[in-house]
Amino acid sequence: MSADAGRPAPSGAIPAALSGLTRPLSIVVFGALPAIVIALVFWDASRADAVAFDFRVFYDAAEAVLRGESPYQSPDDPTAVVARGYVYPPLTALAAVPLTLLSAVSAGLLVMALLVVAALAVLYVVGVRDWRCYGLALLWPPVISAIQTGSVTILLALGAALAWRFRDTARATSASLGMTLAVKTVLWPLVVWLAATRRFAAALLSLAIGLALALASWAVIGFAGLREYPDVVRRLQDAVELDAYTTYVVGLDAGLPSVAARTIWLALGLAVLALVVVFARRGDERSSFLLALGAALALSPIVWLHYFALLLVVVAVAQPRLNLVWFVPLAMILTPGSGHPTPFETALTLAAAALTIALAVRASRVGVRSTLSSAPATTGVTTPAP
Repeated sequence: MSADAGRPAPSGAIPAALSGLTRPLSIVVFGALPAIVIALVFWDASRADAVAFDFRVFYDAAEAVLRGESPYQSPDDPTAVVARGYVYPPLTALAAVPLTLLSAVSAGLLVMALLVVAALAVLYVVGVRDWRCYGLALLWPPVISAIQTGSVTILLALGAALAWRFRDTARATSASLGMTLAVKTVLWPLVVWLAATRRFAAALLSLAIGLALALASWAVIGFAGLREYPDVVRRLQDAVELDAYTTYVVGLDAGLPSVAARTIWLALGLAVLALVVVFARRGDERSSFLLALGAALALSPIVWLHYFALLLVVVAVAQPRLNLVWFVPLAMILTPGSGHPTPFETALTLAAAALTIALAVRASRVGVRSTLSSAPATTGVTTPAP
């Protein structure tokens, strides 16, 4: 037997061995696993006849437009299922018209594939170059839910990412944000962020573009459903708001009266929106932007799991390299998605989202202080990275 047998390995041997395992493990966790999960999402959706079921609403609305009919359910129709009706401005239905050349299933699969690409594009646009972040993002439950349902959330996230990337170019950021507002108004706090960072022209232009696109899309369908649209939105909120991931629902679950729960929900959302202005006035536009996305989630009366795919922008802007904050949204795996979450699932999902935003803002603040401390006194503060 060798004289060295049984002796402990040199102190550097074990770390060296672990270092040798890091890359293969990273390839499995951040490369192979996400690819397998996304493939299973497509397979399971096809097998269960649940391909992009949110997109199917857009597809049906597009077919109605082609037939010269209104894409909206009649408020007087007693058989209408409000939660499964078309409730967006007409722009989304018009955008789906070319996809009616395909079958509903084929179009849904194509949309799901495009959303995978769009999710990765969100990270690229804001400057993420750590390949591990791309794989991990595809494991986030809200991202998987957004892909599986074929919802517009990832496209809204891409619009927000473009608004950040081109924030100093009024036309580009206004076009990006204005288009998202014409599709869905959930990102309206970003207009507040633009105004708070003294980009007044971009803020006004964003609103103008959003309104112009919405009116133009309604003009295409002869303004069908425009008068009844506020009632459609109200009926949808009444039908599904108790199934949403909001602090209002948490308050109700805690036994609070509806008025008190709604007051707390609104107060918390407005408090986050106020912080958008506070941080902007302090010169920290990055943290202000992150909080504006948080306010968008906090103030939306209806929030389903896929809405939290907007956190892609929050994390990518704050921390472009793999860090703890990238793992926090994985906690949402314990929630079922859209529809009838338990009180625990609602609270857990909101806690994970709040922690993600808090850690992102903290990382942003550390970056701002680092930039300020390293800026040469003769040249002033350097421009932060995208």
